[in-house]
Amino acid sequence: MQRTLVDAIRNTQRFVEWTGTNRIGSLTASIILLTVILPISSYSVGVPLSRSIHFSSPVLYQGSPTQTSPYITTFPISQNSSDFVPFVLYPASNKTVWVVTIKQGNIINNVIQPPRAQIVKYTIGVGPKPVVSLVNAIPSDIVYDQTLNRVWFLENDSLAYYNQNAPPGNLTVELTFPKGSPQFMTIDPTGRIWLTLLGTNQIAEYDPSTREPPNLYNAPAPNASLQGITTAPDGTIWFAETAAKRLGHLTPCRSTSCTITDYGPPSGVEITFPIQLAIDRNGTVWFTDHGSNQFGSFNPSTLEWKVFPIGYCSASFADCAVGLPNAISLDSSGLIWFSEHYAGRVARYDPSDGTLIEYTVPAVTPPYIWWASPGPGNLVWFVAFGLGEIGYVNASLPVPISISATNSIELEQGGSKNVPASVQKPAGDSVYLSVSANGNDAPLGLSPLLYGSPEQGQIGPSDTAVSTAFRLSAAWNLGLGQRYAALTAYNSNVAINVFVHVNVSQGKTSYFSTGLATTILIGSVALYWRHTPKDRKTGRLRKNRVSATLVQSR
Repeated sequence: MQRTLVDAIRNTQRFVEWTGTNRIGSLTASIILLTVILPISSYSVGVPLSRSIHFSSPVLYQGSPTQTSPYITTFPISQNSSDFVPFVLYPASNKTVWVVTIKQGNIINNVIQPPRAQIVKYTIGVGPKPVVSLVNAIPSDIVYDQTLNRVWFLENDSLAYYNQNAPPGNLTVELTFPKGSPQFMTIDPTGRIWLTLLGTNQIAEYDPSTREPPNLYNAPAPNASLQGITTAPDGTIWFAETAAKRLGHLTPCRSTSCTITDYGPPSGVEITFPIQLAIDRNGTVWFTDHGSNQFGSFNPSTLEWKVFPIGYCSASFADCAVGLPNAISLDSSGLIWFSEHYAGRVARYDPSDGTLIEYTVPAVTPPYIWWASPGPGNLVWFVAFGLGEIGYVNASLPVPISISATNSIELEQGGSKNVPASVQKPAGDSVYLSVSANGNDAPLGLSPLLYGSPEQGQIGPSDTAVSTAFRLSAAWNLGLGQRYAALTAYNSNVAINVFVHVNVSQGKTSYFSTGLATTILIGSVALYWRHTPKDRKTGRLRKNRVSATLVQSR
């Protein structure tokens, strides 16, 4: 019996992603549910796919756009839970975005109908226009090729495209990978398409200009659960080996003997489920960790890894604090954007000043911001499939709230320290303060071992510049090494964060406690032997007459 995507998400999202001791296994299962892999057994090149297409695509719900916050505008795609809902997208211009919409299979006569999907052209002022409909397919990725004017997407085991110059309903399956289960793709500067193949644990390279058979490269890690893939400025390819907790790197050579390797974090840096990645102008690899509340970076030149927690999440719906960062991209200014799946936010990180801004998508139920992508016009598009909407963040608008703080502290195990900070905001608005720390040190479901709280939780409307402090604390059993904590200032629209680098060292107090306990133990033993009664005649210790209790002070 088939489980459709939306049904799987709604009924198993928390269980699949956060239960069990094997977090990777559960999360890998989640990705499989999210992509609904339905293999195609035949190998074909350039063959029109007819059995999966319905040329009479239903018209999607066309509602009016809504400016839900000063920064966010949304566009309804569906009106009811049984309608097609947006899943992934790709901006083509400042007014047009290509969207994959999906629909769960309804139950008719006790039979679950197959899942359905659409390729939709959404234009501001015009609305959604479905151009292709699919049955038994949930495309996991979509990319618009500006050069060939094609809309590429992945469906089942195939790479397919829609030709904008052809009538609606036209679809060509360019290439099929038997049992390959392609997950994500990227187009390099030469026009070649690179794909991650989950089913065969391979990277595929395909050149649509020559249409020659693809080059296939085995991933360095076995059973890597390959996910995101992207092109670096130097033309090399990076990809996520999700189950292996590693990042892969391939240097193209137009043959099957290209150099391919991978990198994993050192001891003390923990990543759980790296899923998507992007490369900045300096060659630094940025990635999202979908198995935790963090995103991070890897510098191939220095081999330095950093992981940062997302900011404090204040929304009232369940799982807000879970976060689950997912899609990640760079905009034209070099800023890093990523979606926060469960937190319902679109985040922007500025590597130049270390500031993280998170834009909240207003909702009373989880919006599920699965996908986000910067586009032309300084608009960052996203899907909110929990709301049946797409939308964009207007990145041109300034955020009039700022926070600064001491950027580095030393913190002993079991110790606490105040971090001075200052917050600036416009008059008339209230701002709230909190702390977010990486919870990977703690066992699943327990509180973080690095934690904190603000000196004051709220800054009132009359204040515009406030000096305050945040108190950071380390549990006794927090591991040694370097971490980051986020100091958050937020309102109903945005959360602004700065990161404090925390170097955790072994507490001096722990040495004192251990020494004191040892001294008491030795002293107690000495006193016991000194005062144990002896037999007056023999001078020997009396047996079975005396018992002693040694108390060890912790």
